[in-house]
Amino acid sequence: SAAITGSVADLPGGLTGFGLVGTTGNVGLRSEFSRDISGDANSGGQFARFNYQINHDQQVWGPFSFYAGVNGQLANNNLDASQKFLMGGPSAVRAYDIGDGSVDEGVVGTAEVRSHWSLPVLAWLGNDPSLTLATFYDQGWGEQWRNNDNGRGGRLADSNNLNLAGAGLYATVADAGNYALTMTWAHRTGNADPNAVHDDNDRFWVSAVKTF
Repeated sequence: SAAITGSVADLPGGLTGFGLVGTTGNVGLRSEFSRDISGDANSGGQFARFNYQINHDQQVWGPFSFYAGVNGQLANNNLDASQKFLMGGPSAVRAYDIGDGSVDEGVVGTAEVRSHWSLPVLAWLGNDPSLTLATFYDQGWGEQWRNNDNGRGGRLADSNNLNLAGAGLYATVADAGNYALTMTWAHRTGNADPNAVHDDNDRFWVSAVKTF
């Protein structure tokens, strides 16, 4: 694989980040079990995929800022499950479970309105604590299979195109270089993933990071 990432302060109060990753490899289906899983999808052998992402964070007024980002994947053929692009989860369309929206090719877009506030300096909060409150909307589009033909005149998936969407709120308490705690609520506004184990309308996420 080969990758390039970077960022640029292109507008006053704004920062744009980007990343490109190209990956190629070979999936060996050595056992009868793995060949059965691959089945008619012909997802073994050589593959290539291209991942991209771009985002922009723009200060608007006072404590308020606007964030928008897009990330996605392109593929040259049907992919093994280990190489799929996952459109659901806390870092994608947050109203869906991890593993939902598993596609060969897809794109996820996110828009957020954020507000940043300083918190009182207390011993248990750290030296420079802050609170971020945000509202967001996530949208994902993708194809479960690059080639939906099963080789026998039929289709691998009855509904090959997936459309995931959700909106919600989150709050982050953080001390730069020390810790970050994020609590997220997301509500599904789009259709459920037809392959989902759980199709709840609401989802809650908690993320904690501690630097040592």
